[in-house]
Amino acid sequence: MKTLLTGGTGLVGANLAHLLCGQGERPRLLVRERSDRRGLRGLSYDEVLGDVLDTESLRGAMKGVGRVYHVAGIVRFDPFTREDVSRLNTQGTRNVLDAARAAGVRRVVLVSSVAAVGHGTLAEPATEETLYNYEGDNPYHESKREAERLALEASGPTLEVLAGNPGFVLGPYDVRPSTGELLRVVAKGIVRVYPSGGINVVNAQDVARGLQLIMEKGRPGERYILGGENLTFREFLTVCAEEAGVPAPAVPLPDGVVKAVGRFGDVVGRLSPDLFQHMNTAFLQALPLPAYQSSGKAMRELGYRPRPVRLGIREALRWFQEEGMLPRDQPLTPRGVLG
Repeated sequence: MKTLLTGGTGLVGANLAHLLCGQGERPRLLVRERSDRRGLRGLSYDEVLGDVLDTESLRGAMKGVGRVYHVAGIVRFDPFTREDVSRLNTQGTRNVLDAARAAGVRRVVLVSSVAAVGHGTLAEPATEETLYNYEGDNPYHESKREAERLALEASGPTLEVLAGNPGFVLGPYDVRPSTGELLRVVAKGIVRVYPSGGINVVNAQDVARGLQLIMEKGRPGERYILGGENLTFREFLTVCAEEAGVPAPAVPLPDGVVKAVGRFGDVVGRLSPDLFQHMNTAFLQALPLPAYQSSGKAMRELGYRPRPVRLGIREALRWFQEEGMLPRDQPLTPRGVLG
């Protein structure tokens, strides 16, 4: 059965492509002409030039396909790119679903996000049944929630649709980089502070395996959280620093400072949205939150087994060095031990 993968040049997509190719598949990848293909180096796959916003290219890509992993999307939280985020994440998903239905595709797995679920505490982490409880105006959250709603409501007898909701993903093949930019900053040894909240962090390779399990075993119309470890930001940044061989941040960042920086970015960010994409209220308001989720459902129903996130951090840092995205002469001397 032929498999189509959108977003194959991104972090999650590239790791999924490596998994599928490593198991003997030759997937079809919908790739934009100018996309950076370094994360796919060495893989055997069929490439189709196109875009999820180009319905003509989607029709061609879907021919003869039995299943689709829809990974393509954009992660931006700032209000200045709202239309772009909505168009790619929401309209792009609608286009993929329409093309899949017209082509007779049997099964589609959408890569959503825990941002579409909600957050919980360490004692009571959020599950797939948690009511959405993030506050404020967040274009990315809104786009992922709407895309997921469209996808799951489209599931039926002729087209089965499911969703995977990864946490904060880290791993190799992050060519942009996306989440890996945080690792690169930490590796420079300049991060001295940490916010008061926490997040769920997961290895990219584990997310790829989780998506495959959803495709193989998941119940149509259902979503599955694909998380790793629930860590406070201090714990998370300490692991990153240990793997990079630099001092860990030791100074708490007051919540008031976080809010003030966000408000500042809201005002001046419109002058340069790219420069201030991580400096605005929509992005920073989550830093003081205990934003934790549970992968219990995926573990029970699918056999999903996430590994220590230290592994993904270690592999990401090594890949960045191999690609010259971190200084090759900077020794990575991990102090942490993999369990």
